[in-house]
Amino acid sequence: MRTDVREGMRVFTAEGVKLGSVVGCGEDTFVVEGGLLRARDYVARYGDVVAVRDGEVHLGLTRDELTPGPGSRAELEAHRPESRVTEKLGEAHDLVIPLAHEEALPRAVVHEVGHLRVRKEVRTEVKHFSIAVRREELVVERIQSEDGEGGASPRAAREGTVPGGLVPFEEATLVIPLHEEQVEFTKTARVWQEVTIARTTQEELRQVHTTVRRETARVEEQGEVLHDGPPDGLHS
Repeated sequence: MRTDVREGMRVFTAEGVKLGSVVGCGEDTFVVEGGLLRARDYVARYGDVVAVRDGEVHLGLTRDELTPGPGSRAELEAHRPESRVTEKLGEAHDLVIPLAHEEALPRAVVHEVGHLRVRKEVRTEVKHFSIAVRREELVVERIQSEDGEGGASPRAAREGTVPGGLVPFEEATLVIPLHEEQVEFTKTARVWQEVTIARTTQEELRQVHTTVRRETARVEEQGEVLHDGPPDGLHS
């Protein structure tokens, strides 16, 4: 945790209150500046850090539980003027000092802790098929006439026709087309699988804790002061 704390990071107390920014890092402690008028206000230990994320340092202590640094409230308290109650001898006077305390009320706040991203991708795969196709081939045969002198062939003599309208002793070109069958595909989209995503809410009992402040009175005696009860004048 020590290596995660750096100068310039914002520091928050256990109540979530911004304490200030880190202005110096030592071996075991780091200094937090609480404002422009109070430089280097608090000193915190690395062991007091509970989390470091997004440039923020979260402490497990309240503001009052931290060690005051130079120029902090401790020096202000030492030089703060005191108010003296003046009474005449024999006058009875009751001084009431109200002491306050904080009460904590827990409530559930919705925060995003994660998310699920579902993306549909298209992949190409090869499908193999076996299908019979037909193809024409040209077979050329030479057939001699019956008299062997170059007369008409037996087939041409029987049918009385010449293929392609060929006339003897005239040059011509005979084009004979050849055919073959080719395979074409018809593709149809079909649903082969469905993905169902359901979000459910689970309720659990969680033990949480926080810190609250309570004011107490500290009684200091100087000289001969007579009183009843405990030395501090308070009852728990």
